Amino acid sequence: MKRNRLIAFALSVSLLLGASACGKPAKTVSELIAEENAILDQHQELWTTALNSLDKDNLSQSTQSTNYADVLDLAIKNVKDQLSDEDYKTLTDDAAKVRKLEDQLQELPPEEGTTASDDSTFPAFEGKDLDGNAVDSSLFANNAFTVVNLWFSGCKPCVAELGDLDKLNQTVKAQGGEVIGINTETLDDNADAIATAKQILQTKGASYRNITFASGSEAGQFALNTTAFPTTYVIDRNGKIVGKPVLGGITNENSMKQLQENIDTAIANDGK
Repeated sequence: MKRNRLIAFALSVSLLLGASACGKPAKTVSELIAEENAILDQHQELWTTALNSLDKDNLSQSTQSTNYADVLDLAIKNVKDQLSDEDYKTLTDDAAKVRKLEDQLQELPPEEGTTASDDSTFPAFEGKDLDGNAVDSSLFANNAFTVVNLWFSGCKPCVAELGDLDKLNQTVKAQGGEVIGINTETLDDNADAIATAKQILQTKGASYRNITFASGSEAGQFALNTTAFPTTYVIDRNGKIVGKPVLGGITNENSMKQLQENIDTAIANDGK
């Protein structure tokens, strides 16, 4: 199950809530999400502008909800003063349609392959870097810690921090660490998305490894179900997530402080 970047931008669908009472559901999870994608794709430019208005505080607030429509409503509120009456009505109508679909989603059991893994562990994966070299989750064992940054090419805050992440990669190498990027648009070896991501990385002077894997894998679902972009994790040698994920760019002082605390914890615990 693969979502476009608008659906992936802010909030994961709540797939782990209660199952239907009885009988076969009229629509599957994939079908309902496809309908959500179609609704947002009709007015993609408007939704991209609205969702890009979400700041770190907005995104932290959005994680308290299990309904993606709440995120859409928050984004609309942020840009209401910039919208014409017609565009405002367009977005609110879209959000209302998504809310109805979300209500149906929350009544469905999870599809095969979409069950979330242990929140404290980054899912195992097999994939490639953006140059086509094979890579898998054994890379964690080779590092005292790994900084994993989730991003996508159309996310301005994501792109803005790529240079800082490259500098961080140079710093953490001396500590036995490594920075790894995962651009969610490049999943499934999407050639066009990979070419775009590589061009952006080159433009920003970022040479650290970026990797891709199948969207239907556990790692793929973990990436697509990310609640905010950019999000940055610290993973220890055993594949365990250290501390809370950092929401928002590390160009923010508080975000960088939180990330450094997670790195320090991983280093202190390495080998214990």
